[in-house]
Amino acid sequence: MESVQSAGNKNYRHYDVHSLYGWSQSQPTFQAALKAVNQRSLVISRSTYPSSGRYVGHWLGDNKSIWDDLYRSIIGMLEFNIFGIPYVGADVCGFEGNTTNELCTRWMQLGAFYPFFRNHNGLKHK
Repeated sequence: MESVQSAGNKNYRHYDVHSLYGWSQSQPTFQAALKAVNQRSLVISRSTYPSSGRYVGHWLGDNKSIWDDLYRSIIGMLEFNIFGIPYVGADVCGFEGNTTNELCTRWMQLGAFYPFFRNHNGLKHK
């Protein structure tokens, strides 16, 4: 976060502009999808910034098949709603590692209340 980003003849601390790349790609991607299918489209991003919710939803990223990550998904949902991104979701049952029947059942019960629900896991994981 100590690096410097340059735009023209002006320098910015990376700390100050870290998430702006995702934000700057949200609207053009949304507009391109809208133009391609001539109707509002669903765009999900892993890189967002406050107010990106006007154009995209947010995926909380790869998580693990552990109880702590189920708990953290609740915090993530609430935080991104505060940031103005109401359409947010996590990988239900976890992405990395093998889940258990009980964990996956509980996560699906919780996931029923996620705005964006998907059961998604990595290769070679159950």
